[in-house]
Amino acid sequence: MKKSKKGPVDRAVATIKKRTNRDVLRVSVACDVSKAAAQSLEWDAAPAVQTAFTGWNDATDAIEANAKVIADLRAQLKTAEARQEGLRRDWAASKGQVTSSVTVFCRGSADRVKAFALDVLTRSKLGALPAPEGLTANPGTALGELAAAWAKGVAWHGFLVQHATDPADPATFSIPAASTKPRFILDGLPSKANVSIRVAAIDPASSTGQSPWSAWVTGNAL
Repeated sequence: MKKSKKGPVDRAVATIKKRTNRDVLRVSVACDVSKAAAQSLEWDAAPAVQTAFTGWNDATDAIEANAKVIADLRAQLKTAEARQEGLRRDWAASKGQVTSSVTVFCRGSADRVKAFALDVLTRSKLGALPAPEGLTANPGTALGELAAAWAKGVAWHGFLVQHATDPADPATFSIPAASTKPRFILDGLPSKANVSIRVAAIDPASSTGQSPWSAWVTGNAL
């Protein structure tokens, strides 16, 4: 007996072949497919499909919203980390200001230094320190900045930096500022301002607590 032929059985399984391995792709694919599906002639006759798409769109909206939260938090973290680096530099500079100020105030007395709860740095005695050499003053990298640099030499305790608008007039001299490194950025100046600067090494062995001042060097702010 000859068997009758039957028509092919529909076995189509719905899938989405577009890439969805990133949130931005998940959002774009869901939006594109949902928009196209709503144009189907059978859309109105498929309430279960509509419900499924509604759930998918809700999940898509949630991913998109949370992705923005993540992006904002990452931006905030990046800003906070950059600020933390600046705060660490400020902390180190402030620490240097403390140790330098105590060193100058105590004039080489270990007992007086220890009274401020600080440790005493011990090194082989080298004698009185000379004035720092190689001082230069050039425009900084930002408006109103003057960048000074000099040779460190054997100054282990840091430096004092002083600037003036007129080296011949002590009334224009600034209060000396401490620097733990052989460089210093003077900021907040008027653009193109002409400023003179000099530097001395902190020297606990000296009766004045410092070496002689270097010669004044004049430079222009950016």
